[in-house]
Amino acid sequence: MAAKHLLRQNLKTKLNIMYKLLNCSRWLALLIVVLWTSDCSTVVQKRDDPLIGKIVRAADQAEISYDQLLADALKSEVIYLGENHDNAEHHQIQLKIINDLISKGKRPQIGFEFFSVDQTPYLMSFATATKSKMPGHGAEVLEKTLRTQLGWQQRTDQYWKFYFQFMELAKKHELKIFGTDLPAGLVKRLTRSGNSSLTGAEKTLISPTGFQEDSYRQLMFEKFKASHCGFAREAFQEKMYQTWIARNDRMAQSIVSMVTDDVTEPIVMILGGGHTQHNMAVYERVNFLKPGIAQFNLGLREITIDPLPLSDYIQTTKIGQTVFAPSHPYVWFTQRTSYEDPCRRFKKQLQRMKDSHAK
Repeated sequence: MAAKHLLRQNLKTKLNIMYKLLNCSRWLALLIVVLWTSDCSTVVQKRDDPLIGKIVRAADQAEISYDQLLADALKSEVIYLGENHDNAEHHQIQLKIINDLISKGKRPQIGFEFFSVDQTPYLMSFATATKSKMPGHGAEVLEKTLRTQLGWQQRTDQYWKFYFQFMELAKKHELKIFGTDLPAGLVKRLTRSGNSSLTGAEKTLISPTGFQEDSYRQLMFEKFKASHCGFAREAFQEKMYQTWIARNDRMAQSIVSMVTDDVTEPIVMILGGGHTQHNMAVYERVNFLKPGIAQFNLGLREITIDPLPLSDYIQTTKIGQTVFAPSHPYVWFTQRTSYEDPCRRFKKQLQRMKDSHAK
């Protein structure tokens, strides 16, 4: 109960910040509250589903073994382990894969979506810190110091543990770890005001790669709208898209900068599955920046609230004349963290907000 209370308090703080930053109308602010509180629920429910635990190769919709999955990953220079951020099982699978890569003689370089490039020195300082018997230099102090340096004091202990376990693993095996994203403050500025509002100094932090594809923009607008239960103004979607593109550009460039000629040092990315969905976003930009690079793209996929056949999970998406690949080339199905559908639960309230906004 105490952990749940802390989570709710943390959510309230984040939501207040988001409301101010996004300058949303009342209905959109409430909608964000609804979505965030549902997605980050700690109440785990379960239902039987024949897909849970299965690993599927999208190309032929064939179930494959874990050994085959690992064998394919071992051939790659960049390995994406796409997650749902709040799903504990996803993080355990990621940890298992990295440990097994190490057991096969690899020394993976671990990259994080959740940390920015400028936070890499803090991550590496922790990973390379030697043991000390001096007072104030114990493991707990080092962890607390790192958490403060990364600005994670207000996040829940559960969330922190999800990612700290990878840092501990890197320290144990003397691996490189690095942040890949834009600074959090810049992400907030982009989401609130868009590219046009940035100062010259802020623009130096963004390195556009020139990505332009109308069909992908339309696809992401549809995803943004769906994630907001069908209610999202175009101006807000545009700012979200600009932020999305800037973040993917930055992460892709961070990844490419860490690629080495040493085949024993593949990059393993811990990131949300959306950033490699349809082999687009970060995945596509890395390939653009380093053509021919061998990439492995695994999506850790929660089963849907209502049961679906495998074919519905593994299907292409057509926008205009463009056909986008299935969500991920490899999909590992897992249990859901929550079965509560915020859109269904608040359907009437959301419709009233939409009607009110239209007047």
